[in-house]
Amino acid sequence: MMWQTKSFSLRYVQAFFLLFTVVVSLLWASLAHAQQAEMSADEAAKKLANPAGSLSSLANNLTYRTYKGDLPDADSQDSWSYTFQPVLPFPVGDKDRRIIFRPAFTVAFNQPVFEPDEGEFRNLNTNLDDLTFDLVYAGNNMKTRQEGYLWGVGLAGTVPIATNDALGGEQWRFGPELFGGVLQKWGVFGALVNNQWNLGGGNGEPGSNDEPYSTTSAQYFYGITLGNGWQILTAPVIMYDWKADSDEALSLPLGTGIAKTMKIGDTTWRFQTEIWYYVEQPDSFGPEWQWTFEVRPIIQNPLLGWFR
Repeated sequence: MMWQTKSFSLRYVQAFFLLFTVVVSLLWASLAHAQQAEMSADEAAKKLANPAGSLSSLANNLTYRTYKGDLPDADSQDSWSYTFQPVLPFPVGDKDRRIIFRPAFTVAFNQPVFEPDEGEFRNLNTNLDDLTFDLVYAGNNMKTRQEGYLWGVGLAGTVPIATNDALGGEQWRFGPELFGGVLQKWGVFGALVNNQWNLGGGNGEPGSNDEPYSTTSAQYFYGITLGNGWQILTAPVIMYDWKADSDEALSLPLGTGIAKTMKIGDTTWRFQTEIWYYVEQPDSFGPEWQWTFEVRPIIQNPLLGWFR
């Protein structure tokens, strides 16, 4: 079966999306002066590594993956993608509580897809992936100024905006999300888990996706402060598809990375690189290695004034 791209023209939309994210990153970063004025690089780095933290930021991730599997020519496949993810916290009360919204927009540049009728892979070229997000109520409970624990509870979701059927599920998917962790003088560590089910999408027409969906996503994360804005950190994403056969269900990466947080002009930036190795992936086709480079400016939340 040949996967179909959406019927309307998308090249200009995709180009505009990429340009828009770059412009928004630069503009929002220029507004961050007051928020960062009294913060050291190590303080900013530690807060950025905390998923319940108070800092607004704009994550720009470039990701490269290699693949392996039993399908013909699977071991020679690779892909590039770009993800733009604003992190937008909204304070609630005066006890270090907040609502945090994290939408993620991904552009896949050359995702390989296997065509069963032809018995070979083809690249999809440039397409938008589905929009994913989480919306959580979170907080930090501190025992001392630098030690305590973090927590969050809320909703994870997927919105079907992909421009190619092979990338997107064509389903609205939602489910609960929980995370928790420990804050120490040297850094932070913890875990996050969510599960999503399909709540809509397939309409019964030929080619629509009416298949049941239930997938758990889990992350372990840590950030170890080394001083002068340097950190060792990572947050690999583990996936388990409850509707797949057992040999196709699990994707399990191990990873590590390094980051440097610094001020450039009046804006604080974090530059980060991570490497993951998948010790388990679907037998037929799945990722083997993943490398990510991230550029993240700290900003002032431009939507905060709407809720005051």
